[in-house]
Amino acid sequence: MKNPTPRGCMQRFVPVLILLTATIGLAGCGGSSSNKNAVAQVTVSQTDVSLVAGDVSTPLAPKALNSAGGPVTTTFTFNTSNPALVTVSPSGLICAGIWDSTFVTCNPASLVGQAVVTASAAGVSSAPVNVSVHQSVTSIQIDPATLIAPGSCISNKQTHQFTAKALHNGTDITSQVGQINWTSTDFSVVGIDSNGLATAGSSGQAGIVANVGNTTSTSVPFRTCMPTTIRLHVQNDTPGNLTTSATLNVNDTRVLQADWADENGVLTNAAPVSFTTTSGQVVSLSGASGVTTITGQSPGGAIIVASCSPPSCGNGILQPVYSNPFKVTVAGTSPNTTTVWAASTTAAATSNIVPIDISKSPPVLGTAINLPGTPNSIVFNLTGTRAFIGTSGGLASLDPVGNAVTTIDVNTTGKVLAVSPDATKVILSNALSVPLAANQRLFIFDATNNTIQTFIKPGVVSAAFTTDGFKAFISATDGHVYVYSPFISLQTLTDAGAPDAATVLPSGPLAFIGNGGGIDAFAVCNNSPQTSPPTSGAPQILGNIPNANQIVSLTSTSLDIISATPADAASGFCPQTASYSLQTINFGVGSLGSFSPNDAGRLLIGSNGAHIAVLPHQKRILVAIPGGGPGVINLAGNGTEAFSGGLTLDGNTAWVGVAGSNDVHRINLLSSADDFQINPNVNGNGAPPDLVAIRPK
Repeated sequence: MKNPTPRGCMQRFVPVLILLTATIGLAGCGGSSSNKNAVAQVTVSQTDVSLVAGDVSTPLAPKALNSAGGPVTTTFTFNTSNPALVTVSPSGLICAGIWDSTFVTCNPASLVGQAVVTASAAGVSSAPVNVSVHQSVTSIQIDPATLIAPGSCISNKQTHQFTAKALHNGTDITSQVGQINWTSTDFSVVGIDSNGLATAGSSGQAGIVANVGNTTSTSVPFRTCMPTTIRLHVQNDTPGNLTTSATLNVNDTRVLQADWADENGVLTNAAPVSFTTTSGQVVSLSGASGVTTITGQSPGGAIIVASCSPPSCGNGILQPVYSNPFKVTVAGTSPNTTTVWAASTTAAATSNIVPIDISKSPPVLGTAINLPGTPNSIVFNLTGTRAFIGTSGGLASLDPVGNAVTTIDVNTTGKVLAVSPDATKVILSNALSVPLAANQRLFIFDATNNTIQTFIKPGVVSAAFTTDGFKAFISATDGHVYVYSPFISLQTLTDAGAPDAATVLPSGPLAFIGNGGGIDAFAVCNNSPQTSPPTSGAPQILGNIPNANQIVSLTSTSLDIISATPADAASGFCPQTASYSLQTINFGVGSLGSFSPNDAGRLLIGSNGAHIAVLPHQKRILVAIPGGGPGVINLAGNGTEAFSGGLTLDGNTAWVGVAGSNDVHRINLLSSADDFQINPNVNGNGAPPDLVAIRPK
């Protein structure tokens, strides 16, 4: 005997009602009397459907929920207000016409118009689904009168209304199609609702698109205004009296805020910027967009920069805007808790890298770690958590905590030229070890997906990343400058000279390339040439002072310290220019010798600018103090020449590899003394330790 129909069930059915027969669990109209199984709400996946006669929609996918929002298994039925125009299959497929008896073929109706469809369960109906049946849409046109004028932009959180027309072979059928759908190509830049009302988000450019069914309009541009100036300062400063520097002790904090004015002159406090630092070991950053808390980590110096840079800001425009630098000095003396690493570029049967534990008194050697080949470079990331080593056996990485070396790729045998601030990108070149230009390559390792890009670019010898990591400027001796960005294809610039050294202004807006006779400047935002800074001679090695807007140029006779004062963009937001002043320090020792980009380790710059050490082709170390004068420190023992090295974060101590004795020497820059020497016995045969690096900590 068949189960009787529950009382009241048929009264809820009208002649156009279609029963969904594929059900699981409870059957019938009312379901269980339990609250858990009582239907309180029915939802469907769509609210507006637009169909050409004879077309079929995607399933409505109804769901039944109890009063707690939990799912309820039940039977669904579908109702249409105009069954001559629209019918629904048991699985929830909407037909713009009449389904055949097997719900396979949708037979188009001869009508156009609207209908309302609902899904029901246990007497509860869903919100109405508005269905429009219309002629085919051959094109969608966004009304030109609603476009944003060329060169104009909409400020953050402000709105702009777009409208569109649906056409059938040139005839306006907008009234037939019901709701026009709108979307944005980048919802971080601009959001848009179902009525075409767009709301500006983060700075950048995106496209707005309207569609009906499978017909889509041409994308029209929407630009959320870029900042023209970004001011970084201590939070709660008095307007007009902003604090842009701080001296901290270890563990001291300050809260910084970035404000900006955009192209429309609209001011935004705690603007949506990103924060970066030139030294993550000196000061750490934490906090939401627009506001960050800085904490002193270790004695030394750094600057903090707020920027509008992709991917969080400036998408689609790809021209970063940088704030004024916020200068931080953390007081004190670097603790002896870090490690010095020594290796040799001299080929050996087995090459290794030797740690020197300088927390001990006196410092002691650690256990040597084998390398995949003869090393040519060691570069740490800003936080000291990882170093990348170029070797003849491939690119390797050093874990300085676990004292382990891992080979990344045996085929990438270039020298490490630069590591991005977040340690996800590494730039290498084999130009210094491969004589034939046709075989010289530029490599870029991406640690996020463990891939390596290879470019046929001869003569690449130097590279430098901007503080935010958005770009790197790469110099090549064949007269080219390459610009790398994770967001832009590799770009090529032409330099009139012979580029051989690269650096960037710590606050971000300018890059500098030594051209054989002087220094060329480029705007980071658009790569355009800018006014060259002054020099006293041909630059051979370039660097920068991490806690100041200063670059350093080493010539064959002296040291130039070039201070830059960036200006706000004259119009728009790009480029930022700068004015310069020059301090030249002559050490009074005659010629320092000829340097190449391979000698970058001979220029050592303290994080706080307290000292700059130069390792000339002589039996001494030259010391400069920015704003002060020169000093000379003679090497102790049998040392004949310092090869390379590094400074502790406080800028007061240098560790350098020395020829002759093949030792690593500790140089006290405060007392001007070579006060400790240790032989690392590199490669087990006392090879000259001409690669020395300090883990920043």
